[in-house]
Amino acid sequence: MSSSKEAVTVNVLDREYRIACDPGERRQLLDAADYLDQQMRSIRDGANIVGMEKIAVLAGLNITNMFLQVQQREETLSGNVAERLKSLRDRLESEELT
Repeated sequence: MSSSKEAVTVNVLDREYRIACDPGERRQLLDAADYLDQQMRSIRDGANIVGMEKIAVLAGLNITNMFLQVQQREETLSGNVAERLKSLRDRLESEELT
């Protein structure tokens, strides 16, 4: 059963946006909007950049870069865990044979 969407108003860099989302995702949307707002304000104030579009693109690139770094770390950790599990499984199997 699909739930109905609700309109949520978020503020990003002093502009209001109404976005439809599932009721269970409201908090995440508000948190994401707050994070984006903070990143865009930091870019605007730190580099004295004017222009909403340029600020949004730079914030998007920064956030995407952080996401990709976390994703790469997660993949590396998953690979390490898989290798460790295989090693432990091999050890258990070799001990069972003796």
